[in-house]
Amino acid sequence: ATEAVLHAKEWSQNDPNPVTAAHVKSLISAAENNGSSTSSALQELQCLFPPNNKRIGFGTAGLRSSMSPGPLGMNDLVVVQTAQGLASYLIQTSKDSSIPITAVVGYDHRANSEFSLSSKQFAMYTKLVFESKGISCTLLDGYVATPILAFAVGNIGASVGIMVTASHNPKQDDGYKVYWGDGCQIRPPIDAEIASAILETKNLKPWMDYGEQLRTFERAASGGGVGECYGLSNPERTRMIEDAYNQAIRDSGLVVELDVVSDFKPPSFAYTAMHGVGLPYAKRSFETFGLPAFLPVPSQQHPDANFTTVPFPNPEEKGALDEAMSFAEQNNCDIVLANDPDADRLGVAEFNKVDGKWTVFTGDQIGSLLGHWLWETIGKKSEQPVAMCASTVSSKILSAMGQTEGFLFEETLTGFKWIGSRALSLQNEGYRVLLGYEEAIGFSCGGIIPDKDGISALGVIATMAAAFYAEGKTLATHLQEIYFLLYGEFCSNNGYFRCDDPAIVKKIMEQMRNGGKYFDRVGTYEVDSVRDLGSPGYDSQAVDKKPTLPTSSSSPMITFRFKNGCVAQFRASGTEPKFKYYIELRGQPGETRDEVSKRLDTMVKVMLEELLHPSENGLITPSSL
Repeated sequence: ATEAVLHAKEWSQNDPNPVTAAHVKSLISAAENNGSSTSSALQELQCLFPPNNKRIGFGTAGLRSSMSPGPLGMNDLVVVQTAQGLASYLIQTSKDSSIPITAVVGYDHRANSEFSLSSKQFAMYTKLVFESKGISCTLLDGYVATPILAFAVGNIGASVGIMVTASHNPKQDDGYKVYWGDGCQIRPPIDAEIASAILETKNLKPWMDYGEQLRTFERAASGGGVGECYGLSNPERTRMIEDAYNQAIRDSGLVVELDVVSDFKPPSFAYTAMHGVGLPYAKRSFETFGLPAFLPVPSQQHPDANFTTVPFPNPEEKGALDEAMSFAEQNNCDIVLANDPDADRLGVAEFNKVDGKWTVFTGDQIGSLLGHWLWETIGKKSEQPVAMCASTVSSKILSAMGQTEGFLFEETLTGFKWIGSRALSLQNEGYRVLLGYEEAIGFSCGGIIPDKDGISALGVIATMAAAFYAEGKTLATHLQEIYFLLYGEFCSNNGYFRCDDPAIVKKIMEQMRNGGKYFDRVGTYEVDSVRDLGSPGYDSQAVDKKPTLPTSSSSPMITFRFKNGCVAQFRASGTEPKFKYYIELRGQPGETRDEVSKRLDTMVKVMLEELLHPSENGLITPSSL
């Protein structure tokens, strides 16, 4: 109890935010006056200030937590400490370079009015910290989409980029995402090195009174006319970066001139920004692609930090598109396009006016449509060799396409930091990388940025739809042609079990390893090859038996490839108490989806029982939670 109070006192003295500092001080006062070890004030302090100086972790995703006081939350002091650690790291690692360190920072609309916390405020503090050390920092003006920040890093040649956003997390959260000078999310070991720098004593205490500094800027800007951030942001440079981004789309080959003379009615689109920042970027994307305007969903079109109509603003979430689909039906729209709140992901749904049913496309289905379209419109004519990438848990259809059509396909570890970094390497090797994607509705088209980009992908999907509708087809019927006529059906069964005990996860992985004698069959199904991305790693397909993908003892993944075309992958979630599986079966061209799906369902039951032993290991199915 005393430890929590002492920690809280130190925290409140360092906190540049008067509201969160006052909240903590009032808890300290109430706890000390009450004297009881069970007082609600003391209990709250113990939650906010846990033992052993435990604090929010900094990883490859940067920071992400609820907006609240204390070292576990997203708040002004945590951001100041993080920015100081990051600035120190940049200075330390650049000391032998003559190139000046520069930074670019963007922010979304996340805010917590109770504690006077916001993405905008976190971004302004980051600029103040950087410039206190002589690091030139461009703060983008107004709410920006994450792909714009990622693009800005390369466009202005910054050493580092920071995007303050919690993407599609619930409303109470905010985050701090770090990009390196290549425009890609940070990767190991940089993340761990930055985390160590943040924890250095000199970086945990504010170097100056940033709160007073910010209030000085606020008072000076009271007359207005200086942008959104008291004169700290750069409106002109922001517009120039956005112009350059749209020019990059035009230069990429993604914009396709369509022959629109057709007897068929063109598709009409409804768009939802999911209460986020996407609307102006989506409008401009449609203009850049030469498309007629869409109808925005009025209840979700403007930035709303309370996310009034969608508690989980992720287009993948069940029910998240309901409002948009209802609006689309009322307004006779064929297709719903949905960005998540920071516009780096894209969801797509299509209404069948014949049977009155919606198709909500999975990330793998959107990836299939994009891959085939980009090959047909750009890849076939490319003078450079073509490549595409996808995460290892995404569908293998791009691999099948590559084998048939003659382009390189490479799979990567899960996460866009791996997809983007591999795409950059392939570009350096002379490839034209047309697509990188992950099943979690993240797509990078045309090599514009090495990160997921829901803005350019939106324009590509809409262009594609216009082309198909002019031929009397739909997205759904064209997708069926891709599978049925060309590459065979790819049916997947992805899911998870709840598992709160990391020891059980380890036990299951060891059972699957079978003492190094990996199973050659599961039930009656023959195994063709096995890949184990745990440490030290194993791949029976490789000549030296070593996997090409990086291995990890802390987040292993085991993949079974079966002789009947099935690929089954198993891993523990890095952020939640879940044990995940991704199982996909490829059919033959001409074989129906129902036929392949039934075979897969039978196989999944056998596989989960034989490999995971759910009841024996106490795994909980989502339906019973």
